[in-house]
Amino acid sequence: MTTALTTSRLHLITGDSLVLRDEFMPQVLAGWTGPVKRVVEPADMGRLVLDLDTPSLFEDPALWLVRCDGRYLRKHAEALLPLAGVPAVAGVVVMSLDGPDKGKAGDAVAKLMKALTAADAIHQAEVPDEKEIVGWLTTRLDRHPQGVTHPRRVAEALVEHLGDNLDALLAAVTVVAVHADLGPLTAEGVDALVAGQAGRPIWEFTGAVLDGNARRAIELLHAGDGLAAQLALSSLAGEIRKLIACCDTSDDSEVAAWTLARGRPNLYYARQRARNLGKATLVRLLTGCLQTQRQLRQSGTDAELALETLVLHAQRVIRPAGR
Repeated sequence: MTTALTTSRLHLITGDSLVLRDEFMPQVLAGWTGPVKRVVEPADMGRLVLDLDTPSLFEDPALWLVRCDGRYLRKHAEALLPLAGVPAVAGVVVMSLDGPDKGKAGDAVAKLMKALTAADAIHQAEVPDEKEIVGWLTTRLDRHPQGVTHPRRVAEALVEHLGDNLDALLAAVTVVAVHADLGPLTAEGVDALVAGQAGRPIWEFTGAVLDGNARRAIELLHAGDGLAAQLALSSLAGEIRKLIACCDTSDDSEVAAWTLARGRPNLYYARQRARNLGKATLVRLLTGCLQTQRQLRQSGTDAELALETLVLHAQRVIRPAGR
């Protein structure tokens, strides 16, 4: 176990950007040789705390990596207090969240933060100041493996369209890179994507459908050369299956296994969407996808028309009249 992790059985990784917290995380976890278990806002945090140091004949003590927000930390502050500032000899909990509040004098959150601060167990992921975002993004673009034509122009175009949301900017860089294929990233590519004049990635289409934004989803379906309707439908069904799995378990590794995902998926935002939609709604949406796939297999229905009809029905399910 690293020296940093031995100072407390509980550690916090904080910062406004989920992506930058993830990039910073290996520095905090460096040297940990035991199993790592990833969960998102587990409902059984109390049991997790009780079982943290329970000896097991079958596996080594684990590091539990918990993604959450400030409200979740406040809700479970009392349960977490026994871990704060207590030297770790076995299992450890590392929580990744965006800027927890410091609590009010005497409450559980204030005591928790005080103990963690004294143990040097709060690890802040560095984020640029608002005035430095263009320069910071330009520096990152300079190192992009595909190459970037006029990195500062690309950075300025991204900030102009998307503002100062760091995660949105970094996600957009990935999208622009995918659209550029093996070529360099350009400001013109940014403008084309944001203005909706280029073919868009399938995950933007699925996101629009699951937001209940039928108009946007249909625009994306036909943007540029258009999406292959069968591929878009399969992608939507796969995304819904992932969200249903998020409803059924708080363990990221189980979701990955159930959905045949590769690597270790970051499911924080997926779990937020799953909670907002609810399992019953997701099951209805998945049923619609499966019925549409069956319709396409058994008849000569136009695939694009069938998919547009499904998108419109999905909007009615997600955003009922008057909601």
